[in-house]
Amino acid sequence: GTGANLPFYGTDVRLSVLEPNPHMAKRFRRRTAERGRQATIVPEKGEDMPFPDASFDSVVTTLVLCTVDDLDRVVQEARRVLRPGGQFLFYEHVASLDPRTRRWQARLNPCWRFCTTGCNLDRDIAGEIQRAGFAAVELRRFSLSVGWPVKIPNIVGVARA
Repeated sequence: GTGANLPFYGTDVRLSVLEPNPHMAKRFRRRTAERGRQATIVPEKGEDMPFPDASFDSVVTTLVLCTVDDLDRVVQEARRVLRPGGQFLFYEHVASLDPRTRRWQARLNPCWRFCTTGCNLDRDIAGEIQRAGFAAVELRRFSLSVGWPVKIPNIVGVARA
């Protein structure tokens, strides 16, 4: 992404970022320079992270798992690169638990996906994280209003390796 999360990382944190989109990487570089930060930007997708097993203390995703090609693979890769005791921190919008809303998400998804260049409204991201084999998963569900009566379900949480 563009580096919107940069203010939340301590200055002692070493950042390695996967960003396959060169336009987003350019914006990220500009934002890190403005903040006097250093980061390694790797132009790869999350499905095949070019890092050794157990090489990171933390993996963070923010509103990205809705767009990846293979959700299961990305979550498995996040788990693979975490050291024992490491944490996968996530904030994502997800498929609703309400069956009626979920049906609407499925109906709207093709148009939504086209208009948003690949974002999926109806992914069970929470379920995928919970099934991935982490030692523990803690998450909180909430909805964000995007104008009455439309609300988008979200999750925020941590999964520990």
